[in-house]
Amino acid sequence: MDRVLYIGPVVLDEPEEFSLPEFARQVVALEAERLYYSNGRIYFVEYETVHGIIDEKLVVVELISYTSFTTVDEYRSWIVYYGNDDNAEYVDKIRDLRGDMTIIPVLRTRDRFIRKIEEMIERGQFRSFVE
Repeated sequence: MDRVLYIGPVVLDEPEEFSLPEFARQVVALEAERLYYSNGRIYFVEYETVHGIIDEKLVVVELISYTSFTTVDEYRSWIVYYGNDDNAEYVDKIRDLRGDMTIIPVLRTRDRFIRKIEEMIERGQFRSFVE
């Protein structure tokens, strides 16, 4: 085990806060497959794991390259974006399917990536684009 060095998660940039409609536009444009809910916020996280050999040790680094979030009241299962209307909803049930809809699942989590991002937000280390 002393031949493996684990580093991470490392956040490369400050999280960005958006309103729900702008957050939905952004995650659709970035082709998000899933979002994460924790403590009244929904998160989008892009990350990667890189590895290499340094000083005869295997080094594994988990990098969070980008993250954004929006604040919500409670957990719900889906974000639904209507492209023709340029409108978004945060819902538990999907009622009417339309051709212009993008549906993204929201998963509850408390994983270490989200905890790391929450720590930064609690310290005020984020950029807000909410008016």
